[in-house]
Amino acid sequence: MSVIELTTFTVKPDRTAEMLAARPGMVDAFRRDRRGFLAARLIRVAEDTWLDLVEWTDDTAWDESRAKGGNQPEIAAFFATIDTLVSSERGVRYDDAEDGRRTVRTIAYGPHPSQVGELYLPEGDGPFPVVVLIHGGFWTAMFDRRQVTPLADALVGDGYAVWNIEYRRLGEEGGGWPGTFDDIAAAVDQLDGLDTALDLTNVQVVGHSAGGQLAAYAAGRTDAKVRLRAAVSISGVLDLVAADADRLGSALADPNAPEPAGAPPASNPEFAPVIAANAADGIPRWLLGGHHDEVPERYAQVTPPVTVPLLTIHGTTDDIVAAKYAGDPVEIPGANHFDVIDPNHPSWRVVRDWLAERSA
Repeated sequence: MSVIELTTFTVKPDRTAEMLAARPGMVDAFRRDRRGFLAARLIRVAEDTWLDLVEWTDDTAWDESRAKGGNQPEIAAFFATIDTLVSSERGVRYDDAEDGRRTVRTIAYGPHPSQVGELYLPEGDGPFPVVVLIHGGFWTAMFDRRQVTPLADALVGDGYAVWNIEYRRLGEEGGGWPGTFDDIAAAVDQLDGLDTALDLTNVQVVGHSAGGQLAAYAAGRTDAKVRLRAAVSISGVLDLVAADADRLGSALADPNAPEPAGAPPASNPEFAPVIAANAADGIPRWLLGGHHDEVPERYAQVTPPVTVPLLTIHGTTDDIVAAKYAGDPVEIPGANHFDVIDPNHPSWRVVRDWLAERSA
């Protein structure tokens, strides 16, 4: 059980951009300088009010950090943008949860704070068929696995064990080529020996958007310890070459661009400045360290042939990922990019039925 530092502070609106720009440097400085630092999440509570959740391995690590204050320039620069410190409290994180029909455990598969997954187990002894969930978000750290938590809950209700994985993403240390793809491979292979309740002969993977591309990558691996039975790509970017040619994601470089239909708030808005600074030439170039004509071997390596059954889903009003990137999808009339990961939307029935047929 780790320790959570919950700090509420205010920032004057005209300094918000400055604060967000300073945030990644502060987090990097914490990783270098602060023993026991695990992760940080910034939440906007109101226009000028923010909640900072910083996770530490133990009480002593937090106390040591507080004693250091703004000893690093990057940390001091972030602190300088704060107008008022409202409160600072200490809590204890309990990773295991039970609600009568499921258990949830957060399990690390590597040393980085983003190298974790949440293992959901239904009620009973198993063995349970397994679904690996991979969230999207343009492969960036602005979004995390909480985006697909409703799908995890729905799948557990259907009797699956669910491995909802996080991975290093663009904007944080190790994200992009090759770290993001190494993490997907490591997270799936972590299932081997993870829990005796898992039926490792019956594992499928479901990914959304960027996660759809990563799901196809996982399904196409030839060196996997855990073999996948089938894969689902929901609004996935399966044609990275075409996406690169179109400079997919370049709109993220414009902070004033309108939000896509149905888009949820960013989980980690502090990453917005670094993402805007790198998105102008398209996210695939940033993800793989070059355009297709510069590093064609990388594009080929992360889009291997998928030899297991693959379902692709795409909403007809999706204004983020074009259908041409999604392979040969089942089109969902009237659905936008985010409707298709709503377990109450009709599109989810298509996915549920398809998974059930292949896990039988």
